[in-house]
Amino acid sequence: MSNFISEVKEVLEEKSLSIQNMFDDGIISENTFYKYKHRYPSLKTLIKVANYLCVTVDYLFEMSNENNFKPYSLEQKNLYANIISLIENSGISQRKFSKDLHYSRVNLLRWKKGMHPSVQTLIEISKYFNYPINDLLDKE
Repeated sequence: MSNFISEVKEVLEEKSLSIQNMFDDGIISENTFYKYKHRYPSLKTLIKVANYLCVTVDYLFEMSNENNFKPYSLEQKNLYANIISLIENSGISQRKFSKDLHYSRVNLLRWKKGMHPSVQTLIEISKYFNYPINDLLDKE
């Protein structure tokens, strides 16, 4: 697992910003930010931070050296469809996908109904398909 705080600090430094700038600009509270030392934030929080830093999620998590940033939508209405399309285009069944990643098929139903996968799950999906998280997420 990556350290979200370290990754954010690194990008802030690249942009000559401080953590305090992010707190002062109301992107995330200090208390909430430090909760992510050993876990990932919610997808909504991740998107707010990525949009603030003008970086792709893949760049933020050092999964890509390229930063072709376009602002993300907070709503992520097409995320489920994007994941299903990726599964179908890979030529595997949803059943195999669920089995390979040790997900309950119920998760797919939850995603279909509008719940979002966790950030950790998105990273796992990205690695499984060798596909950028950035391309799964809706842009504004």
